[in-house]
Amino acid sequence: MALKGLKILIPMLVVVLAAPLAWAKKPVRKKPEPGCPAVEVRVGQSACYRLLPGGPHGRCEPQSLPYARCRSGVSSCRGNSELSPIGWYQCEDSDHHVATEPSPGCVLILGNNANHRINTGHAFFVEKCRCLGPGRHELSLSHTNHDRRCSIETGVLAEYDQKSKTLTMKTGAWRTWGKDLKALGFIVK
Repeated sequence: MALKGLKILIPMLVVVLAAPLAWAKKPVRKKPEPGCPAVEVRVGQSACYRLLPGGPHGRCEPQSLPYARCRSGVSSCRGNSELSPIGWYQCEDSDHHVATEPSPGCVLILGNNANHRINTGHAFFVEKCRCLGPGRHELSLSHTNHDRRCSIETGVLAEYDQKSKTLTMKTGAWRTWGKDLKALGFIVK
């Protein structure tokens, strides 16, 4: 009987003792900012946030707005203004936290585009910005949920015309139809 008990006990001990070793091999994750999902996807040197299909509201999380907020660190205008990128922009505009000219680290907000079911606007994080001449800028952008399939897209090139306040996508998923998209402006910290 004692031998039979040892045959059962030894494999259990091996599993229990090996468990801490298995956990030690997992990478250590950075603690996320308050209100942001756990760190998962890497973009350049900075962390983005885990995409969750069918999140708590039955949609991909994070949407473009929380993603841009986490990437930019802009934490003002909370509450009802977070219901849409357009609402966020309007709140930041009333607090004078917007600009007409882009800079790295700001957030570009697109306006309503009913033709492409962007009724509440869309938020892009501006990774890089290069001046192409008076009032024209080449932007490197990142954004989430651009395809309604819970995707992230980084390093997307677009041209912003400051005079007409329009954005034309040069690369990425929107390059075929993303021409002269109405932009509201840029949210800055």
